[in-house]
Amino acid sequence: MRLTTNMIYNQGLSAVTSRQSKLVDVQNQLARETKILTPADDPAGKAQALALTDRIKQNEQFQKNSDLVVNDLQRQESVLSNITDSMFRAKELFVQAGNGALSADDRKALALELEVLRDNSLDMMNAQNENGDYMFSGYQTEVLPFTFNAQTGVYDYNGDNGKKNVQITSSLRVQSSSPGSEAFQQTPVELKARVGNVTGALTGGTTLVADRPQWNDFHQANYDKENPGNNLYTVEFAADGASYEVVDSTGAVVQAAVPYADGDAVEFNGMELYPEGNVDGGTVEFRLSQPQQNIATVFNDMINVMNDETLSSEQLSQAIEFSISDLASAENSLGSVRAKTGSRLNSAENAKMTNVDFEIANKETRSKIQDVDYAEAMTELTKQDTALQAAQATFTRITRLSLFDYLR
Repeated sequence: MRLTTNMIYNQGLSAVTSRQSKLVDVQNQLARETKILTPADDPAGKAQALALTDRIKQNEQFQKNSDLVVNDLQRQESVLSNITDSMFRAKELFVQAGNGALSADDRKALALELEVLRDNSLDMMNAQNENGDYMFSGYQTEVLPFTFNAQTGVYDYNGDNGKKNVQITSSLRVQSSSPGSEAFQQTPVELKARVGNVTGALTGGTTLVADRPQWNDFHQANYDKENPGNNLYTVEFAADGASYEVVDSTGAVVQAAVPYADGDAVEFNGMELYPEGNVDGGTVEFRLSQPQQNIATVFNDMINVMNDETLSSEQLSQAIEFSISDLASAENSLGSVRAKTGSRLNSAENAKMTNVDFEIANKETRSKIQDVDYAEAMTELTKQDTALQAAQATFTRITRLSLFDYLR
């Protein structure tokens, strides 16, 4: 076959540029730390690597979510633990208050410590996270969860029932927050009546549940959760104080004129109300107590009992009994909340560790598919460099050949 000078040059140049191209490819692999420079290099491998990269990014987001959930739940657990400690101490004070040998001043001293425990618990119930958001307000994170209602004598919940659920794995969502309505408002308590406003010469009043089954039946049948205003009743005394009647929130008479004498109790469906002051022409309001309350209200009720010197021994005994029962119920309720919080925390921590394992596995698999093997690449680089030098040397020698070289 006859080779022209042009063909010799073209073949030589092609050999040199081919070796240069291969050498540059190896150099790029080393520089970019990957052996798949373009999808054409390994279509299947490139697709797998891209899929793994997506999984790694998704897993990194799950890790961030897990960290947030764990932090939130740990803070909640700390709050619940703090309140539990306050409740243990309050229980000791409640029992002490039942000691008949204590004087009124002794009980007031106990009330002072209870005020500290109440305020500490209330502060925890209104706790904020590092962003200044209230932890137990549901979705209304800018709303103070619990405030005192002077009209009803209880601590009201101002948030909503929103629960934050966060995706921490591809198949697991964990509740990262508990609204105050769930965390603190689910404590069943003894059913009572709360004395409210008085008029005329009356100065106040105290109550006693004389017939608990009768009162509980009435309370359960008439308590209106949706319309709290309907839980208000008023005792209206005649101008001469010789009788009274009880009307509901609409003004309807629910107990017609009943004879009354100074020192008597107003009897109403198993509950006895003892007015303080001159009853002539006066009125006394009372409300059906909430069947479920929070620990701050339980503390506050006991503080009021300890500071009230007008209570009879029977009223004091019953009030302490009710408070101890309410506190035991609050302990059970809070214990249930802590158990649920602990369970969620365990789930979040386990998911966090699983995410770490997945991340390591995915990165290792991706590395095997696309990462350059430095030993192999350096060997290939040396090989291609040698081949390039050989092609260049050969091309140089061939281009120097001339017919006159054979005539010498």
